[in-house]
Amino acid sequence: MILCIDGYNFMHRARSGFQLGDFNVIYNFFRNFKAIVEQMKPSRVYFTLEGSPKRALSLLPEYKANRIVDQTTEAGAAKYKSNEDFHRQKHLIVSLLCEFLPVSVVVHPDFEADDLIYNLVKNSSSAVPWTVASSDTDFIQLLNEFDHVKLYNPVSKLYVEEPAYDYVMWKALRGDGSDNIPGIPGVGDKTADDLVADPMKMKLMLEGNPEHAATFVRNMELIRLATWSEEETKLMRSSSPTKNWDAVKAAFDGWGFKSLTKESYWDKFQATFDSLRS
Repeated sequence: MILCIDGYNFMHRARSGFQLGDFNVIYNFFRNFKAIVEQMKPSRVYFTLEGSPKRALSLLPEYKANRIVDQTTEAGAAKYKSNEDFHRQKHLIVSLLCEFLPVSVVVHPDFEADDLIYNLVKNSSSAVPWTVASSDTDFIQLLNEFDHVKLYNPVSKLYVEEPAYDYVMWKALRGDGSDNIPGIPGVGDKTADDLVADPMKMKLMLEGNPEHAATFVRNMELIRLATWSEEETKLMRSSSPTKNWDAVKAAFDGWGFKSLTKESYWDKFQATFDSLRS
């Protein structure tokens, strides 16, 4: 089985948990990372990063603009400082994964992680099962399209069930507030449920309002995972899986992670990742 981790999603989860010290996110991350690999027992791990959302921004310039922090307010300044600290620790995590652990860190400069993961799965053999780890619901599309993919939510610690409806169509109707994608006015979860269950009703609604129809078409394109061209595929970059336990232990010691480097835990940490194919 191949385990594919939505990297930024997983690293953001590490902001919760142990809060002391200058490297708390890194500490939480590696405890969580070891736990999910130990649980899933994959033969290989892909850890995917975010590139620039060029396609989405060309369709909607306001895409994810709601995540920009206003530093002129006290709350905004505090959030900005917290984000800066997170990005500092995030870069240290990625460097350690790229240089010293048996995982493939993958990124495309022009696409977000959801498109990246979609194309990794699409270009793989359907004989090899995949598990995607993320709390991002956009990955439900994978369940609609591929029989050899499971979606695991590391926050709820549950596998996500495939919905009976077309997820992209449903979300295009209601929009996505987390990404600053406005839906059709007046359409919430229940109305979207009713519309996708009744194609004729949805057709009449869209045909009766050109603005709603345009919003729906744009949202379908924004939310649907993108298939790369051959030239786009060539721009994807990946680190090579490697193992340097002395370097990992030295980093943990330098950050003061005594509970991770004590013999009983450290032996299990190494064994968990030694099981991966290099």
